[in-house]
Amino acid sequence: MVLSKWKQTMIKERLKNIVEKAFVQASRDGKMGGLSECPEPIIIERPKLPEHGDLACGVALKLARHAKSSPVAIANTLAEYIKTLPEAQNGCISNFEVANPGFINFRLGKSWLADVIHEVHAQKSNYGRELVGENKRVLIEYVSANPTGSLHIGHGRNAVFGSCLANLFAFAGYKVEQEFYVNDAGAQIAALGECALAAYQRKLGQSVDYPEGGYPEESLSEYIDIVIERNGDKYLALSGDEAILAVGNETKCVIQKAQEDLLEKLGVKFERWFSEESLHKAHKVDQAMAVLASNNHSYEADGALWLKSKELGDERDRVLRKSSGDYTYLANDAAYHLDKFNRGYDLMVNIWGADHHGQVPGLKAIVTALGFDPKKLEVVLTQIVNLNRDGKAVRMSKRRGTVVMLDEVMDEVGVDAVRYYLAESNPNNPINFDLELAKKQSKDNPAFYLQYAHARCCSILRRALEPVKDLESGELKDPVVTEQMLTEWENEYAHRANLFLAGFEEDEAKFGYQKSLVMRLEALPQEVREAATSWQPGRLASFGYEVAKDLMKTYEESRVITADLSVTKARLGLIMATRQVLANVLKIIGVSAPERM
Repeated sequence: MVLSKWKQTMIKERLKNIVEKAFVQASRDGKMGGLSECPEPIIIERPKLPEHGDLACGVALKLARHAKSSPVAIANTLAEYIKTLPEAQNGCISNFEVANPGFINFRLGKSWLADVIHEVHAQKSNYGRELVGENKRVLIEYVSANPTGSLHIGHGRNAVFGSCLANLFAFAGYKVEQEFYVNDAGAQIAALGECALAAYQRKLGQSVDYPEGGYPEESLSEYIDIVIERNGDKYLALSGDEAILAVGNETKCVIQKAQEDLLEKLGVKFERWFSEESLHKAHKVDQAMAVLASNNHSYEADGALWLKSKELGDERDRVLRKSSGDYTYLANDAAYHLDKFNRGYDLMVNIWGADHHGQVPGLKAIVTALGFDPKKLEVVLTQIVNLNRDGKAVRMSKRRGTVVMLDEVMDEVGVDAVRYYLAESNPNNPINFDLELAKKQSKDNPAFYLQYAHARCCSILRRALEPVKDLESGELKDPVVTEQMLTEWENEYAHRANLFLAGFEEDEAKFGYQKSLVMRLEALPQEVREAATSWQPGRLASFGYEVAKDLMKTYEESRVITADLSVTKARLGLIMATRQVLANVLKIIGVSAPERM
C-alpha cells in the first residue's frame, strides 16, 4: 500500500493550530494570567446544535482555574488574537463568536472546504487510508465451520464481520491474511462418515437403517446426490470402516467445496484453508504436547493428559488427551496455534460464535503454556442473528427446522443486503435482521440507499455528457460537457483546490447543505482510524449511509449542471469526490458500488 506523498491536515487540526497560536501570542503578551504554556489539551468538536456553529473550542472552560479568570474572558482574549492571524483569513473561517459559558464557535468559509474536495481527488482510492497498522502482519481466522453441512446465518455473520475487518485492517495499514480452519478430523467427521454411507446406500436402493442422533438425512441429501453423480455406486462394493471412510471423505470434500462456493458468492475469500487433519498427519499435535511437557505445563492423571491451565489463569485444569487416547479439541488447538505463532504474525484474531466463550480461557492458557505472548491472540465473539418479517421471528429453513441457512437469506434479499446488515452492527450485540426492510428500495433501507447514492453520482456524471433539451423550443442542444472536457477537469481537480470555490452557493441555507456534505467527506480518514482502533468496521457502513443522506439533500438544493460552466465544473468535482468516498466505504464493507440502479 502506498499513500500519497501529500496528506492534508484535517480542518479540526487546522483550527486547533490556530487556537494554539493565539494562546502562545496571548501568553507572551501577559494576557493568560501568567501562563506560559497551555496546561490543557485544545480540542475542536462538532457542537450538538447546528446553531452553535460548525466547530467549537471549549478550552477556555478548562483554562479558567489555571489562569484565575472567567472562561468567557479567556475565550474573548483568544478570539481577539485569532482575528489577527493570517491562518484564520482568506475565507477559511467565515465568522466566529464567543458564547456562554466560554465556547468559541466557528463557522467555516469556503477555502478549507475546497481543499477537502481537492484532497479526495488527489488521493482517489487511497482517500481515507490510515497507517494505524504500521504494516504489522495480522492473521484473521474466521468461519471455521465443520465440513459436515450447510452454513447457517450465524456462520454468515462471522464471515461478513471477518471479511470486513480484514478489508478495514488492510485499508488502515496492516498486512492481512485470512484463514479458514477446516475441522476435518475427529468424532464429528467419523459421525459424518456413518451418516453419509447410510444416506448413500439408501439413495441407491439398499435397505439400511439411518444412524439415530446423527446428522439429519435431509441436510446431507443434496451432497450425497453429488457424490453419486461423481462416483455412481462404486462404494457399494466396500464394507465396514473402509466404506465409512471412503463415502465420508468424498462427502466431506463436496460439503467443503459448497462452503467455499457460497462464501465466495458472499464476497469472502481466504488465502488459506487450513486442514485440522493435516496437523495429525504431520504429528504436529504430538509435537505440541511435547512442548507443553518440556515447559512443565502438563501432567498425567487418571490415564489422561491434562493442561495446568488453572495456574495460568483458567478456572480449572483442562484435558488434552482422554483416557481413551483420543486428543481433545484443546490439544488440536494447541498444535494449530503453535503453527500460527511460528509463522511470525504480530497479531492473530480468531472470530468465534458467542457459544464458544467457554473455550477462550483454555485457549489463552494454551498459548501461554506454549511460551507465547497471549496478548498477540485476540478472540472476538459474535452474537446471534435473529431474522424477522413484519415484526415476527422467521424460521426459513426447509433442511433444518430451527436453523436459518445462509444461502436461503442470500437468495431472498441479495448478497449486498446480507453483507450490509451483517456488517453494520457491533459483534457484541445480537442482530435483528428485518427481511422486508432489506428488500425495500427506499431511504428506509440503508443498504439500498448507500448503493443508490453511488449510482446517483454516476447518473449525474452521465447526464452532464448528454444533449440538453431546450425547455422553450424543445430542441436538443449540445451537451454542456464533453468527454474530453471531463477528462481534463479530472486532472485539474487533483491539482487545483481554488476551482471548487465557484461551486458553493451564496444562499446561506443551501451552502449549509454543501458544507455538511464536504465535512462528511472530510471525516472519512478519522472514521477509518476509529473503526480500525475499535475493530468496528460497522462504523463505516453507518458513515456511508450518512454520506448518502447528505448527498441527496445537497442534490435537492443545488443544481449541478448549470449555464455557468465554472459552477458546473466545480459541482461535478464535488459529485466525483462524493462518489469516490462512497466507493471507498463500499469496498471496505464488501458491498458492490453499482453505476446504475
